[in-house]
Formats: sequence, structure tokens, C-alpha cells
Amino acid sequence: MVAFTNSDAVAARLNRTFTSAEDEWVTTLLVDASAYLRSVIGQDVYPTTTSTFTAWPDAGRVDLPQYPVVSVDAVERDAVAVDYTYRPGYLTVDCDDPVDVTFTWGVATAPPVLVSFSAVLVSQAILAVETGTGLTFGGLSSVALDDFRAAFADGGTGSGMVLPEPQQALIRRQFGRGDVTVVETR
Repeated sequence: MVAFTNSDAVAARLNRTFTSAEDEWVTTLLVDASAYLRSVIGQDVYPTTTSTFTAWPDAGRVDLPQYPVVSVDAVERDAVAVDYTYRPGYLTVDCDDPVDVTFTWGVATAPPVLVSFSAVLVSQAILAVETGTGLTFGGLSSVALDDFRAAFADGGTGSGMVLPEPQQALIRRQFGRGDVTVVETR
């Protein structure tokens, strides 16, 4: 999986330099943060990818499972080109027989908001580890050192690598497509 940013971007935001071991750790955390953000959005957004999938048109309509669509590269049935009309997010064909659709989707550069949110999520994880509280920091209201204790103000519902609901809603609106996701591409 491709992360939305790299450890240099996190280091710049935290105003610190990572050792090579820390750099590897931060890179792993960035992959985790990016996977989490993709799950919130409900699809991949970055990087630009070409995929082929088989669709069964519904009254001639085929919804494209990823957004944004860069191009529809081919629509075929049994390796023979099929005429189609592209509309934003879907295409139409003159049949209900299965068709193979090859299309290019995504963006070439990670959107700045996803870069920022990735860095924030990684920063939370770094802070949790460096304060000795593990990887579940969100919602923590107090920590005691002797006879270690931790108290969660919200029952821990915001713990772990998680964005608050308003930010989740923001990126879903900006990059999501509702319930449509790619299950398998080839």
C-alpha cells in the first residue's frame, strides 16, 4: 500500500529529525494511517491506478467503482470492443451481458488534507508510544506514573489511530463515493 506522505513530511510538521530506525517506524505508521483514511473514505484515491473489472450492466448502466475517474480505457465483451457512453461515475452500453471495463482512476499527487491527516494520526501514535501509553491515546484525560493508571474521558472511544467524526465526514464528502468500493481488480 502506498502512504499519502513520507516521514520527512511528519518530521517537518513535528520540527524534529528521525533516526533511521525511527524513520522506518514512522514509514510503517504512515502506511497504517493511510489505510485507515482509505477505510474512512470507502475507496482508494491515490495514486493513479489502472484497473480492469467485469460488470453486469443494469439496464445498460455500469457504475465505475473508483473515483475520480481519469479515463475509460476499454470496454469489451469477449475481447471485442463495445460501444459505450461515459458519464461522470458511470458508463452505458447497449446490452446487459457482462463487459470487461478497463479504466484509470485516482490522483497523481496525494491531496494535501490526506497528507495532513496522515501526519496527525502518526503524531498521535508517536506521542502515545513516547509517553509510555501504547498505541491507544485518543480520549486519554490523565496518566499516573506510580502504579501506572490511565483514564479515558470518553471511555476510550477515540482511542487508537482515529479521526474525530467531523474530520471523517469531511474526507468522506470530499473523496468518497458512498457505498461503492472496489472489491477486486486485476
